[in-house]
Amino acid sequence: MNKKNNTMALVGFILGLVSLLINFWGLVGIVACVFSGVGLGTFNAELEKNRWMAIVGLILGIFSILYGVISLLA
Repeated sequence: MNKKNNTMALVGFILGLVSLLINFWGLVGIVACVFSGVGLGTFNAELEKNRWMAIVGLILGIFSILYGVISLLA
């Protein structure tokens, strides 16, 4: 059986990568965390693949948020 990609995880991963390049005070990181969180929460291992994308997108989003907050406080 062919497993399909989890679209929300893919979008969260891409936004996590984008948040490393474009960081509007952590806003892109917040959006990446939302998409990655939804992708991870709705992940079905029997039907979908690429769970790692949601996890990495979440980590990158959190990193981007922390960087944005630190840059605002400095």
